[in-house]
Amino acid sequence: MSNNIKRYSLVLPVDLYNELKAVAEKRSTTVVDVIRKFIKLGLLADRLEDEPEAALIIREGKSEKQIMII
Repeated sequence: MSNNIKRYSLVLPVDLYNELKAVAEKRSTTVVDVIRKFIKLGLLADRLEDEPEAALIIREGKSEKQIMII
């Protein structure tokens, strides 16, 4: 196995797994790919939190929410 890949075993509640599976099916991809993309999004949000002039904003229609990592 390549040194550029690390394995991590992840245990999820069934309801969370089912949500991920539904997203994967909707996007015609795998649950693993969805998890990778969500991790990348979380890492981006974490980096932005360290920048005083940056914010991650979620807009739904006319409503906006700022995402903060605690």
